[in-house]
Amino acid sequence: MTASELEKSGRLLTAILDNIPDPVWLKDKDGHFLACNKTFAEFCGCTVGTVLGRTVLDVIPQEADRLAREDEKVISSRKPLRVEEPILDRKGRTRWFETIKSPICGESGEVVGTVGIARETTERKQTEEALKAAQQRFGHLLAKSPAIIYSARLEDGEFIISWGSENFSELLGHGVQNPCQWGWWAEHVHPEDREHASTIMAQISERSQTSQEYRILHKNGKYLWVRDEQRLVYDETGQPAEIVGSWTDVTERRQLEAQLRQSQKLEAVGQLASGVAHDFNNLLSVIRGNTELVLMNSANLSTNVCECLKQVIAATDRAANLTRQLLAFSRKQIMQPKPVNLDEVIGNLTRMLNRIIGEDIQLQCKYATRLPFVQADVSMIEQVLFNLVVNARDAMPRGGQLQITTEMATVDETYCQSHPEARPGHFICLSVSDTGMGIPSESLPLIFEPFFTTKDPGKGTGLGLATVLGIVKQHQGRIEVSSRIDAGTTFKVFLPEVAPPAGAKAAAPAESSERGGTETILLVEDDQEVRAVTRRILERVGYRVHEATSGSEALQLWCSQEPRLDLLLTDIVLPGGISGRELAERLRTHQPGVKVIFTSGYSFAETNKDTEFIQRSNSYLLQKPCPSRALLRTVRRCLDEVCHEQPT
Repeated sequence: MTASELEKSGRLLTAILDNIPDPVWLKDKDGHFLACNKTFAEFCGCTVGTVLGRTVLDVIPQEADRLAREDEKVISSRKPLRVEEPILDRKGRTRWFETIKSPICGESGEVVGTVGIARETTERKQTEEALKAAQQRFGHLLAKSPAIIYSARLEDGEFIISWGSENFSELLGHGVQNPCQWGWWAEHVHPEDREHASTIMAQISERSQTSQEYRILHKNGKYLWVRDEQRLVYDETGQPAEIVGSWTDVTERRQLEAQLRQSQKLEAVGQLASGVAHDFNNLLSVIRGNTELVLMNSANLSTNVCECLKQVIAATDRAANLTRQLLAFSRKQIMQPKPVNLDEVIGNLTRMLNRIIGEDIQLQCKYATRLPFVQADVSMIEQVLFNLVVNARDAMPRGGQLQITTEMATVDETYCQSHPEARPGHFICLSVSDTGMGIPSESLPLIFEPFFTTKDPGKGTGLGLATVLGIVKQHQGRIEVSSRIDAGTTFKVFLPEVAPPAGAKAAAPAESSERGGTETILLVEDDQEVRAVTRRILERVGYRVHEATSGSEALQLWCSQEPRLDLLLTDIVLPGGISGRELAERLRTHQPGVKVIFTSGYSFAETNKDTEFIQRSNSYLLQKPCPSRALLRTVRRCLDEVCHEQPT
């Protein structure tokens, strides 16, 4: 090759190197640069001429040590080295390069130098880092999301999950690999929901998206309600590729909806009971009152007739009790609350409870020390205890143990999170536990429903526990139940604690006889038959009775004749726009000392606004149907009391 050809070839090689966009260099084995292109020189902040003959320490001092070690590795190994590394340029910027360094061997095979080429990957690296950060953030958001995100496919009608977000196991207790390997979904959907859910999901190819709710099994053995929303994803050819969906836990919402439906059912039955209570109780008042009037002349009656009449009275008592039960479970029963010590209530009932349960059941009562008071209606709490004890007795046909306990309980926010009906505060817990046959798990959610019973036909009305629930809620309390088959059942009633009364008022002694008198009574009752029988009962023992059918008629009677009244006996709810309470208030403006007894066949919902006035004005309240003896005792007691006027 001539000198001109050699020179031409060298210029061509230089031109090629200078037009390569990547840095290229050639070094001897001692690290001196023998050649480089312009790209390399520009990176170093030099010209090609100033680079040649110098070392890396001279041109890239900030990376000299690391680059020198890589050169030594190439020379010693006699093999090419590929690395991707960050390099600081002269402006202090970090730039990423993918570098290939290879050994150069002489004719005898020894390594005489190295050659290298580097391709900048800074932009790609930044893109990868941004993608990685986005993936991490997306993964974090998915893990913290209240919904599980998944992708799936349908194969031969079977739903196969191929991917699930990290919160998969947190929500359902199963690792994401389980559904991939074992067709987890098909096995863990509730059997009752499986066919419908499969049908809906199989239709996604027609609908492109579906939404449904079903139950799915958690690892702890309980079923959760989930809302499953799916969308079909298509590939670039327009063919269905996969299903992308989400699961959201809607168990709590479902429970609240169930509670709302239950409440609405109770309210509906309660409205029915409340609507018929007045007329029904009036009818019972007529039946009972007339029967008792006949029995008052029992000397002229045969034994059989007297026994039949007593059976009529017993039947009216049962009918009245059924009405009270309906009103109680619907929280519409008239309430007369006061501070009560539950230990005293239980103690007063112990003898009767022992008679109820029989000799083959052992009753144990455990009382808390210095138990605080609760604001309660004693008769209604007794009814709660009575119904729970009767249920416990029926659950132990072969005998067993019945335990009634009282204790103080403090409910905090943590407990409320797992018990939606609970609220924080201090409560008195009344527990009734038996060792009976237990309640099947499928029946537990239904036991408080009206007319639901596990007893044989004819042995239960299905109102016992419904009544208990109504009374407890009316007292601003709640009830819990736990049960195991053949191991017994425990009911826990939580009632809010109240401050003790300032002073205990002694109960009035019960009258042993139904004494009459000659006082004047104004009887106000819109039902003719109830008014007639009540008048006959009162006049039979000597009272003088004036009648009125409404509040306005009673006021006219007062203004026209102004009889000196000793007692006003009036129904609370009266026609004509003037209630029993308003009538009492108006008469007391004319005659402050007049005594008042209210009667009512209505429910708590209609008379609740008058309860405070009744208590504040030292009046009495009788619930229809009222036994004749109770009526006469209350009239006599009210008339005999010394009047202590209180502002109304």
